[in-house]
Amino acid sequence: MKRLLQTYLALLLGASLAALFAKFALQSKGDPSSEEIDLVSIYGGVHLVSEATPFYGGRSLTVFAGTLLDLRKAQPAPDGIHLDITVIMGGLSLIVPPGWRVRNDADVLAGGFEDLTQPSGEEDAPVLRLTGRVVFGGLQVTTRSPVEAVA
Repeated sequence: MKRLLQTYLALLLGASLAALFAKFALQSKGDPSSEEIDLVSIYGGVHLVSEATPFYGGRSLTVFAGTLLDLRKAQPAPDGIHLDITVIMGGLSLIVPPGWRVRNDADVLAGGFEDLTQPSGEEDAPVLRLTGRVVFGGLQVTTRSPVEAVA
C-alpha cells in the first residue's frame, strides 16, 4: 500500500510540474468574435463569451483549473460546432442556447459528464459535437450560467 501511495504521489508531482511548465509555454487564442478558439486554462480560469458569426469551434485545454465557455450569443456554423477538449483534474462548463443538441464523443475516465440541456426535436437544430478526453475532471453542458442557476 505504501508503494502504491508513493507511486501516486510521484505521478501527481510529475503532472503538476508538467502543467506548470505548460502554463507558461501555452497561451489562449481567441476572443468574443473569433470563429475558432484555442483556450488554455492551467492553474487558473478562463471565461469567454463568444459572439462569433459563424462559430466553428476549436480546442480547449483545462488542467488543474476551470473553463467557462458561453455560446449563447454565437451563431453556429452551418455544419455545427466541433470542440476538441482536454480536461485533466479540472472542470469545463459550456453554456448553449435552449434547443441545441449535444453530441458527446469525448472519453471520460474517472470523471463526469453532465448534459443539462433540453434539446428540441427539430432535425435542423444546431449540434455541438464534443471530442477529446476528461480525466479526473468534469464536463457540463447547460443552458444557464452558474450565476443564473443560483439567482
